[in-house]
Amino acid sequence: MAHANEELLRSATDSLNKGDMDAFLAAHTPDVKFHVAGKGPLAGDYEGREGVGGVFGKMMGLLDGPPTAEIHDCLANDEHGILLAVQHLARGGKTMDAMLPLVFHFRDSMVSEVWLAARDQDAIDAFFA
Repeated sequence: MAHANEELLRSATDSLNKGDMDAFLAAHTPDVKFHVAGKGPLAGDYEGREGVGGVFGKMMGLLDGPPTAEIHDCLANDEHGILLAVQHLARGGKTMDAMLPLVFHFRDSMVSEVWLAARDQDAIDAFFA
């Protein structure tokens, strides 16, 4: 049986893939911290559900359509989680499959902090430039 926080990560990813931002953001604490590595237009530190929703809105505005994430593996316990995923992106007629490791902290059965750094961060930065 999967840990409840693994189920949370899988459910949140499914919500994001369906474009259900309300359900996706509900999986996060109101004061969530979200860290995006790199030097591109999405890089930075975001706080709160509004900040997380804002960076995803900005990403969707740069893409030809919503991104989708295919989960390769997901591990979680009471405090931490790791999600290994491939994110499928399309922009300006170009496509990219970005391998993403994401690290999570949990509090009160919700995601309280996220670190996102692509396997090839330079390629992601160039894709969004």
